[in-house]
Amino acid sequence: MSGREAALIGSLLLVFALVTRIATFGHPDLHIDETFYFAAGVEMVHGAIPYVDVWDRKPPGHFLLFGALAAISDWYVTYQIAATIFAAATALTIYAMARGLTSRGPALLGAGTYLTAICLFHGQGGQSPVFYNLFIAAAAALSLASIPRFESRAAQRAVALAMLLAGIAITIKTTAVFEAMFLGLFAAGLQVRTAGIGRTTMLRILGWTALGLLPSALFAAWYALNGYWDEYWTAMVLSNLRKPVEDNGGMQRLLILALMLLPLGAAGILALTRISGIYRLFFAGWLLAALIGFFSVPAFYLHYALPLLVPLCALAPASLAWPRTGAVLLGIAAVMPVLFHPFFGFAETREARTAMSRLAAAIERSKGDGPLLIYDGPPLLYTLTGSRFPTPLAFPNHLHQASESDVSHIATLSEVERLLAQRPGAIVDRTTKVTNTATSTLVRAYAKRNCRKVASEPLLEGWDIEVVVYGHCRAAADQ
Repeated sequence: MSGREAALIGSLLLVFALVTRIATFGHPDLHIDETFYFAAGVEMVHGAIPYVDVWDRKPPGHFLLFGALAAISDWYVTYQIAATIFAAATALTIYAMARGLTSRGPALLGAGTYLTAICLFHGQGGQSPVFYNLFIAAAAALSLASIPRFESRAAQRAVALAMLLAGIAITIKTTAVFEAMFLGLFAAGLQVRTAGIGRTTMLRILGWTALGLLPSALFAAWYALNGYWDEYWTAMVLSNLRKPVEDNGGMQRLLILALMLLPLGAAGILALTRISGIYRLFFAGWLLAALIGFFSVPAFYLHYALPLLVPLCALAPASLAWPRTGAVLLGIAAVMPVLFHPFFGFAETREARTAMSRLAAAIERSKGDGPLLIYDGPPLLYTLTGSRFPTPLAFPNHLHQASESDVSHIATLSEVERLLAQRPGAIVDRTTKVTNTATSTLVRAYAKRNCRKVASEPLLEGWDIEVVVYGHCRAAADQ
């Protein structure tokens, strides 16, 4: 692909990405995890250290990414704009890979399908795959580009850069390790096929492995050298072992996901019969690695399928070699997001923004000089009210979900008792049952006994759930 073609296609895809996502710009509660990470990024700008002052299981690269975005601006739309740029860049990379299999028109259709499909799978905001998909896609594209002249210096540089990019992806989402491992094994296989097993081959494979491990190793070394190894190790390893697997509808979600992916998946499988040799092996292996990553966390939420869309959208355009079947499958895959996702839901964004503004104003009026505690509600309210996190467990799920109890280095019930002993000036909760009854009993009893209900707003579209602010808590407690 020439530079001129890349600039033209990249511009078209960026405009299309804006069209598909602009209705969500300014939505303050697209998904609780992505808004939490932006709020955590703001905390990092004020000196918070991930896993020490703000806790979650995502790798440090994910925290660093949102911290960098918050350093640009504490306006939460910043991460939504960045996610749009990442999505467009990923689509351009998909176009480049598909262009090696088919002509410009089908390749552009595959790239455009990625931009609409990620919205259908809850990637219209800043879910982590929207960001790390770019690093995996770029690593895959570099690996593909190295195939024709693998022994050349340019190809060897491409492979080295691919391993580094794959390593960066792992620091954003751990499940990317499966795709990264495949890319490394593929490069190693090409090296053995080209040069045999010898000193040069072994040194190159060791070098590529080191580059893939380097980003994670640097983070681990920083935490160890600064005395935070226990917190880091708990977040990266022990917390995942401690968390129980909950049967909360995962199989039903898996069935829905399978049906939603069926047209694009079928087009991808059809395309595999069109291509041959090393390229068929590459795409089949990459898709298998992405599937292993998908099944490695058996919760099966919609956004867990986002990594699958990269190899499928790069591969599926080749199915048009069978005009009738390929066109039907790829056409359904392209049209389905338009039928089921509200690409122009500006009203929903306005309503959510208005509701969040009312909640923030209520907190500011009623909090007094006490801390804010968001027990169950949008963590972005910390940022919007200028409140610092009162606890490292500021992601509300860690406080109110039984499956998250005591998975960190902090005892959950004791931490809630400590928070309430500080006499919060305002508490945010939702009108719904939660699974951690021990903490909910304490928090809701405190709110009932010491606070007054000052605001209530619906934020989850289609759910009979409201976010409630209980304020004037310190004043009420003193009466």
